[in-house]
Amino acid sequence: MTIFDDIFPLGIGTNRFLVKDAHDEAGLERAAALVAAALDAGCSYIDVASSYSKGFAGEICRRAFRLTDAKKDVAVKVTFLSDVTADSVLRRVESEFEKLGIGHATFLVVWNIASLAQFEGIMAGGALYEGAVRAKERGLIDHICFSSHARPEEIGQIIESGAFEGGTIAFSPLNSVLMGPVLDAAQRCGVGLAAMNPLGGGVIPQSQDYFSFLRCQGDDSTVTAALRYVCAHPAVQIALSGMNDLGQLKQNLSAFTDGGQIPAEQRMERVKAGFSALEGYCTGCGYCIPCPAGINIPAFMQSRNSTLFPVGPMYNRSDPEVLRSIQLFRKLQLDFSILPEDRRCRCLDCGACEKKCTQRLPIRNYLKEIFSRVDEAAFSVEARRNRLDGLLNGKGYRRVGLYPGGLYTAKILELYTGFFGPPPFQVFLFDSNPNSWGTVVAGHTVHPPEEIGRLGLDAVMVANFNYLDEIYRSISAYEGQGIEILKLHEPHDVPWVF
Repeated sequence: MTIFDDIFPLGIGTNRFLVKDAHDEAGLERAAALVAAALDAGCSYIDVASSYSKGFAGEICRRAFRLTDAKKDVAVKVTFLSDVTADSVLRRVESEFEKLGIGHATFLVVWNIASLAQFEGIMAGGALYEGAVRAKERGLIDHICFSSHARPEEIGQIIESGAFEGGTIAFSPLNSVLMGPVLDAAQRCGVGLAAMNPLGGGVIPQSQDYFSFLRCQGDDSTVTAALRYVCAHPAVQIALSGMNDLGQLKQNLSAFTDGGQIPAEQRMERVKAGFSALEGYCTGCGYCIPCPAGINIPAFMQSRNSTLFPVGPMYNRSDPEVLRSIQLFRKLQLDFSILPEDRRCRCLDCGACEKKCTQRLPIRNYLKEIFSRVDEAAFSVEARRNRLDGLLNGKGYRRVGLYPGGLYTAKILELYTGFFGPPPFQVFLFDSNPNSWGTVVAGHTVHPPEEIGRLGLDAVMVANFNYLDEIYRSISAYEGQGIEILKLHEPHDVPWVF
């Protein structure tokens, strides 16, 4: 038995609603009606965070809750990036409750634990986990859970610690082999699992013909087949799906309400065989290691698999090569926690890996291709350090703004401090979302953009990937006032936080 056993297997993801801005009343109402429809259909698990859907997920859910009395199991989030102490966790819970218009949540999720080292920091006395325990003791929440993109072996250790009753992991047909040990650990420990990105972050719906081998008898679409596959594993109780409209809701619901169910083992074997038959696909068998140069070859090769799949625009990008790099490096970072130190490929060209590869893949050439993308996409510790050095470090700035004021920006500040020490300039955060004004992120208050010209700033850096050009255009006029407007990202970059 787990804490998720009595919850409908389709969960409501809230990060993909189509809302333009705070004035998009029609978009807000349309998204709220969709959430209410999902609740009325029995989907009670709601995965919500203050930054989701441009920061409007909380407002959308608050409106939805007014439209229906259906059962809701809200999962609110706290994060080590901003909720460092026990007291700050309690403040965050109260703040999230206010946005959602609720006084109680079923689940508190310690959001996105990045590594075992970060988990240990969370568990320290007076730190985040202690705040979660206090929230439970006060009856604010019922269960303490976690989410993580750490390495599978580290997620397994987090599960086995006994600290959490449930967890959210990235699990789809695309990473099923990799996540097997995590699912096994959850079963052993009786920890419930919710699967985020069950459709491969949108890759499967955008390439349904390519992944048609996922479909078994009774599956009316590839999307249906993928959702059924995810919940076929006994360790997974909930599949979280981001939905934009009622048609997507209906399709996702059909995976769990219509017929077509076949034995889980048969479905898993069919999917495994289908992937093995794809040309150029790494099965993750691991025979290619150990590598004399210490390269984690299976991680790079399995991440390269994602470049084989057709994909549509995402992260507000449409350049095919940029999209391939995003797919590759998103998987490398999220599934394997790998960010190269620099752009240099350390392959010795010995060929030992290729002699042992069961798929006869030209691994050496693939590694060279990957590191060419590492260089072009600035996907390395060295590239990020150089970028921040060139934009902010040693420029003599006294007062610097960062826009927007969310967790992405908090990560940028964390990186800057790690590279160069505490900023020698005063930091101001800005955001267009009125719900964020006056809130504190990474120790800095978030201001309306209208205040940029009144705070004596030397520069404002646009620390956003999805809406980089849009934000830049909205504040570029301040350059006429002598304020430098900087862009963190360049055209061929991939996100620094996925």
